[in-house]
Amino acid sequence: MKIQIALSILTAMSASMCCITPVLAIIAGTSSIATSFHWIEPFRPYLISLTVLVLGFAWFQSFSRTKDDCGCEPTKKKSIFYSRTTLSLVTIISFLLITFPSYSKFLLHNSTNHTAPNQDTNRKVELKVFGMTCASCELHIENEVSNLNGVSFVKASYKNGSTIVEFNGQKVDADKIIATINKTGYKVEGIPNKTTLLQDQTANCCSNGTCKDHLGKLPSEENKNLRVISNITEVQKPFNAQNGKVKFVAILSPTCGWCLSGAESVQKTVIEKMKSKDIDVIIVWTSMVKTDDQSAAYKAASLFKDQSIIQFFDSENLFGDIVARRLNPQGNKAWDIYMFFDGDTQWGKEFPRPFEYAHQLHSPAYPWADKTKYFCGNELTKRLDEIINAL
Repeated sequence: MKIQIALSILTAMSASMCCITPVLAIIAGTSSIATSFHWIEPFRPYLISLTVLVLGFAWFQSFSRTKDDCGCEPTKKKSIFYSRTTLSLVTIISFLLITFPSYSKFLLHNSTNHTAPNQDTNRKVELKVFGMTCASCELHIENEVSNLNGVSFVKASYKNGSTIVEFNGQKVDADKIIATINKTGYKVEGIPNKTTLLQDQTANCCSNGTCKDHLGKLPSEENKNLRVISNITEVQKPFNAQNGKVKFVAILSPTCGWCLSGAESVQKTVIEKMKSKDIDVIIVWTSMVKTDDQSAAYKAASLFKDQSIIQFFDSENLFGDIVARRLNPQGNKAWDIYMFFDGDTQWGKEFPRPFEYAHQLHSPAYPWADKTKYFCGNELTKRLDEIINAL
């Protein structure tokens, strides 16, 4: 029984060693041992199977008690290694070791240091990284890279084998980021060319309410059906009056470049399928950028030609405040956000919570915004299309 117990612990620990070492590296403040055992990953299924077989045999032995010649149970006291209590404890430990990759991400808080990026210096790079095998590997890379001065956002993915980093190009360069990842024991595969590596701010969505004006992209015509509101009930009434299968509401700035890009995403997805999917649409143009005024809102509203689309101009962002607080008690000034509601949803004393939504609010400047709902540019188009197709 001693051999079975030792072997089960050994195989279970070996099966999870590739994920345990990154966590130990973070706790110990070292990076050299991070990927020392990543080569074990392909053998995990075999090691797990061996652990189960060994434990199964040990339990079989524990229930197969040897009797003496008279058929009586032996009276000799058993060693602690032969007790079912010990075997139960070993089984639990083995299970925790085997399943470590599935819960390792909850053991450590990812304390990525976010700083509001500067519009003219922010950069973004996506790197192919070899050696990540589970969530703890992701945490290790994110922990190390986020400690670099100038890094505002970092997200590693072992499934994709990549790491996305947003950083201030005046404080840190991509070479240092790559070197930091390599020091953890994981390896960046290839060096992206500078055009791909150092993208300008157009690779990032509006982050701090100071997006560059894009009035040149506004249509010259004006949509006279735009409603200028002074009270939030002017939005509430038509929202409750809609009776389609789904209600879609977007809050956009009429001069923010990324909001206008978001409007194009809505046009390509929601508007194109609003008839076939029976979707009612409300667009609220709001004032968040200095150039956001009523004239700009009239022009931006002409981006949507369908007369069934209800559009408002909210000069004080009254609606945005209500939406932000509904999504997060600490929220304020929601904009560049895209929400879906069930058709029978009613707006009573409180604004209802959407069953799904997406936004382009950069988390450093909007800490209350759910990071999992952040989709920028083409990714927003893809996400809206996914939601529409699922209806």
